[in-house]
Amino acid sequence: MKQGDEGTTVSRRELAVSLRRAREQAGRSAAETAGHLDCPPGRVERIEAGLAVVRLAEVRSVLDFYRVSGSQRDELLRAARQVRDRAWWHRYNDLIDESFETMLILESDAASLRTYQPNLVPGLLQTERYAWELICTRADMPLDTVHRQASLRSQRRQVLDRNDPPRLAVLLEEAVLRRPVGASAVMREQYGHLAQLAEAPGVSIQILPFAAGPHRAMGSGFHIYEFAERACPVVELELLDRLHFVAESREAEHYTIAFAQAAARALDVEQSRALLTGLAEER
Repeated sequence: MKQGDEGTTVSRRELAVSLRRAREQAGRSAAETAGHLDCPPGRVERIEAGLAVVRLAEVRSVLDFYRVSGSQRDELLRAARQVRDRAWWHRYNDLIDESFETMLILESDAASLRTYQPNLVPGLLQTERYAWELICTRADMPLDTVHRQASLRSQRRQVLDRNDPPRLAVLLEEAVLRRPVGASAVMREQYGHLAQLAEAPGVSIQILPFAAGPHRAMGSGFHIYEFAERACPVVELELLDRLHFVAESREAEHYTIAFAQAAARALDVEQSRALLTGLAEER
């Protein structure tokens, strides 16, 4: 991990611990804090778990609520500004809701990531042109916002360019490759990008051919994040209108097993890379 990335993660976790300690010293529950902020209790839980970048206005408000003053208050506000400004997605804040921000944090902090996608190339692996075509399906979005959304999605790939990127295992249904997104040139570029990624150390991309038949993972896409300092993985589920996160060990294990079973039915890494390269060349 680059020094800046590591510093951001450590600062966010330290701030999370400090805010939880301040709440406990004030004798307030997470539910009471959520009521004060007029937000769901899950928002407070994610802040205190280091899975959300707390807004400066929220820090000021909870410090008032906890009656924190003096040098302790100044230090917590300084830390909150530092965490906010270090997040690489800070300039895109107007495009990012709470769930998406949690996903960005998980991507940034994970030591390994396993992702299953039945319909589309995962956002972390999309080229900017592929992302553009997907985002353009939202006819109500201004052109400038489309540009920034596509740029944001492509910027996510920087996590794979770090000094110690997360280990990445990707399972793609064959339908992902056969469904055109944009013109042939867009798909050719996307196939080529996937084939190039598949050659990187610590990255494996496997294709589940139609002939593999039904399997336990079929349905919506999901992503399994694992961390060096956390025993239980976090699973992100892609629902129709939102993201949902699972951190309970028994439930997360279901997805780990489903991923392993689907991977056993997929083409191996070499076969999958050859398929991607062939698709890039034939189009």
